[in-house]
Amino acid sequence: MGCQRRRMAPLVLAACLLGPGAAAAGDDEASPLLVLTAGRFNIKHPEDGPFGGGIEYRWAPLGRWKLIPGVGFTAGGGGVAYGYASLRYDFRLGRSWVLTPVFGAGAFNASQDVDLGYGLEFKSGLELTYRTPGGYRAGLLVYHLSNGGLSERNPGTEVLELVFGIPLGGR
Repeated sequence: MGCQRRRMAPLVLAACLLGPGAAAAGDDEASPLLVLTAGRFNIKHPEDGPFGGGIEYRWAPLGRWKLIPGVGFTAGGGGVAYGYASLRYDFRLGRSWVLTPVFGAGAFNASQDVDLGYGLEFKSGLELTYRTPGGYRAGLLVYHLSNGGLSERNPGTEVLELVFGIPLGGR
């Protein structure tokens, strides 16, 4: 039976749409990752966005759907800070490339340069990484931060980060 006829969860359907070579990266990867990031807030207006960096812990893929929970912290110039929890799913694109959608929520501390109007902000984005045979990852993450209309003021911002993932064993 083809992918079109099956009743599948959206993530599995997306894997089918990506083509026959695409498979969930979690299928052969069972170790957690420590991820280091460096990038810029407010990439639409870079002159207004501070540089920042962060750290994130990602558990190994869990359960039947192989969702990847994570917790992290990102800080930037001027006192901007974002502590969050997130969920991800890895889609394999060939042997070494991984496309990972991310959704999360967390506490945001505004700065003079980045004020998003509320203390709770939602994160949604895409990460594209190259995975080495040893499980290390390097790539780019772009995401949007928004309070989702919880406040009358909801400017949102886009963030672009370089990511480097370090496997923590457990294979």
